[in-house]
Amino acid sequence: MLTLLSTGRLLPVNGDSMRVVLWCNGDAPSAKVIERVGIGGFQIFGVDGGADKARTAGYEVHEVIGDMDSVDTEYWNDSIREISDVNSSDLSKALRFVIERGFEEIDVLGIEGGSFGHQLGAIGSMAESPGGSLVRFHHESGVTHRFHPSMDCMEVIIDDGGIFSVFALTSCNRVSISGSKWEIKDESLEFSTKGLSNQGKGGVVRISADGVLAVFLED
Repeated sequence: MLTLLSTGRLLPVNGDSMRVVLWCNGDAPSAKVIERVGIGGFQIFGVDGGADKARTAGYEVHEVIGDMDSVDTEYWNDSIREISDVNSSDLSKALRFVIERGFEEIDVLGIEGGSFGHQLGAIGSMAESPGGSLVRFHHESGVTHRFHPSMDCMEVIIDDGGIFSVFALTSCNRVSISGSKWEIKDESLEFSTKGLSNQGKGGVVRISADGVLAVFLED
């Protein structure tokens, strides 16, 4: 079970939890986003060209993951993890790699801007990545949390009137949302606008499903 603050910051589930930051090749995140993530002390992996952007921002990059088509390979020569899978994006490759390496919490930066196709692809990577890890995509306006059925239930404390949205990334036969202005119980959900702009009531919102969800919490 997962418990979150209304800002999308994770409450400690396990003090020894392995956490990592993936820095993508989109627009550079603002100071507000970087502060929200709390990068200090955690390993940063560059997702292809995101490694150059993290370095430009003054951060040390542990390793570069991707197909190396948009990064300064000469600079990163000794820190490259090349994965040449034409059927998945660099972000999907990176997510799978760090999940299989055992990281339990994954914060993703730099996914906004550029091609809208790449932005949609970033969300698609949530759906196709393995379960077992907490995945958070950080935007200027909030945080998208991946719900995976292996999590059983997500609990979120949301202010009265606080906005959140729930989207099915895979076909779901049983989705439940309680503690919010609009509730559902064991309803089917496909990718649609049905879960757009729900509201908290100042308490705990509980979300569960038998498929993968994207849960967006607005700042």
